Parts: sequence; structure tokens; C-alpha cells
Amino acid sequence: MMIQAIERSLNLYLNAVPQYEADFESISSIVEDPQVPYSQEYDSLLAKQGKINAYKEGRNWVTTKQAVLDYIRRN
Repeated sequence: MMIQAIERSLNLYLNAVPQYEADFESISSIVEDPQVPYSQEYDSLLAKQGKINAYKEGRNWVTTKQAVLDYIRRN
């Protein structure tokens, strides 16, 4: 749990740095991509369990499409 909190803090910090280019977006927009076969609920569950690189901004989980695709390849 501590590692996840540190990772979320680092992600928030990196997204605040102007030169950092990350393609984090809300899970709801990632699931619209045809390459992502999972529902928003399942992707949110993966994020909560720490199985994909994601963090929570307010009420919404954000991640990268690449993180979800990497999970698909691993499993």
C-alpha cells in the first residue's frame, strides 16, 4: 500500500512538471479504444489492485493505454 501511495504521488508530481510528457488519461476514455477489450469497471479494478500503472485524480482513475495493453500481454 505504501508503494502505491508513493507511486501515485510521483505520478502527480511528474504530471505537474511542464517538460514531462505522459499520456495518462481517464480510464473511461481508454476503454473507448477498440484495442482495449476490457470494460471501465474491470480496468478500474485492475487499477485499484495495483495490476496496472494508474493513480486516482479526484474520483477518477487515470492510466495509460500502454499500461492496459501491457497487462493484456502479460495475462
